[in-house]
Amino acid sequence: MSTLLFINACIRGRDSRTLALAEKLLERISEENSSDFSFKIEEIRLSTENILPLNYERLLRRDELLAQGCLTDTMFDYANAVAHADMLVIAAPYWDMSFPAVLKVFFEAASVVGITFKYDDGGKAVGLSSAADMYYVTTSGGIIGDFNFGFQYADVLCRLYGVKHTHFISAQGLDEDGADAEAIIRKACSEGFLNL
Repeated sequence: MSTLLFINACIRGRDSRTLALAEKLLERISEENSSDFSFKIEEIRLSTENILPLNYERLLRRDELLAQGCLTDTMFDYANAVAHADMLVIAAPYWDMSFPAVLKVFFEAASVVGITFKYDDGGKAVGLSSAADMYYVTTSGGIIGDFNFGFQYADVLCRLYGVKHTHFISAQGLDEDGADAEAIIRKACSEGFLNL
């Protein structure tokens, strides 16, 4: 069964413009895969998860589990979800030059040697994820320009995980004077979904 993992970092929930854009992308992907009866979407809504950053005790626990080869422990649920997904969609508003902090904590939990990547005999990182594509969806009140640190961070990590193709879909300048936010989102859909 093909699985799309939807990593939802839209803190504002139903009021999120990023979520609205991401849902349009998910609809399009579902339409494109409608002939595949075994296609499913799994969502991780980060605003409702009890996701904690690593502290010293949790780091020791993680190291202990890895040393024992216990890769199916619940501590590794996020890493296993990323590793087994066939496609990733990350929805995160543009906050403080990148994304909400909870997404960084998610990536910290998902980046596990032996699950999402490993090192070969020469010390080179090798990705273990099944995903061929990652779509990063964001919206911003202003223009992101060269300060696209959220996507850049997600892009590098997903490539570490072995994801071959990464895509950036954004609706920018939504709060600028005279902006037609709905038109900007429609344009982001038409331009961003061309490569599906």
